[in-house]
Amino acid sequence: MEIKFVESESSNKLYRLVVNETWCKGCKICVDMCPTKTLAMVEAPDRWEGSIVKVVAMDACTGCGVCEAECPDFAIVVHAPEKKKAAAGGAA
Repeated sequence: MEIKFVESESSNKLYRLVVNETWCKGCKICVDMCPTKTLAMVEAPDRWEGSIVKVVAMDACTGCGVCEAECPDFAIVVHAPEKKKAAAGGAA
């Protein structure tokens, strides 16, 4: 099975979300937890739950990382300046 990654970047280039569509099972946890409604579920009949996550409002994203932290399948990665600073400073 080919792994499919979909990348989205905010217009100000500060935030980038990478969704591994192969791993997404359509559980909707990320959508329910996203405080900015950056994500939504779209129909995907070939999926277990019948849907898959898509980035629908990338410019609303604040890079908080809630979607990444809550995804039980590790299907979302958030790239944000705050995360890089924390990693560089040794803080988690």
